[in-house]
Amino acid sequence: MHAGKHVLVTGACGTVGQEIVRQLLENESVGEIVGLDNNESELFFMEQHFSSLGNARFFLADIRDREKLFRMFKGVNLVFHAAAFKHVIMCERSPYEAVQTNIMGVQNVILAAAENHVQKVIFTSSDKAVNPTNVMGTSKLMGERLISAAAGNMPGTVFASTRFGNVLGSRGSVIPNFREGIPW
Repeated sequence: MHAGKHVLVTGACGTVGQEIVRQLLENESVGEIVGLDNNESELFFMEQHFSSLGNARFFLADIRDREKLFRMFKGVNLVFHAAAFKHVIMCERSPYEAVQTNIMGVQNVILAAAENHVQKVIFTSSDKAVNPTNVMGTSKLMGERLISAAAGNMPGTVFASTRFGNVLGSRGSVIPNFREGIPW
């Protein structure tokens, strides 16, 4: 399906981003995978862990940096956009940061993809975008709307959104909290 493609994953160090990278390396014959994230420590781990499995490289980058995205998207065929502020409480405490990442970051991804003739962009949203009651859900809904608008107005690139519920075992999910609270 993605054979020989140059694939870029934003938020590569997050639970979803790591799983996308892992599955692409294990199940696909992609040409190259580029992982972007703003978490230097996790990027180092990713490089150590995944670089031996295939043609994967990892770079420190923030989706809020439009110029860097424009450079990183050169030659890319497919983008999985998984970078986000995902914790509801943190978005409530820092709404400006949530907007800059979850809305303006999506816009930057769209513009970089269009400028570089990326074939497909897949945006990972959240179940909290359904009738949102908080900053995180509202920001993810706005990201979806931007992706939908791009799909209707930017021919040449396929834009799609997908919604995740709570991801079992992810940072911030209830399972790690249960593990910490249950004496073994």
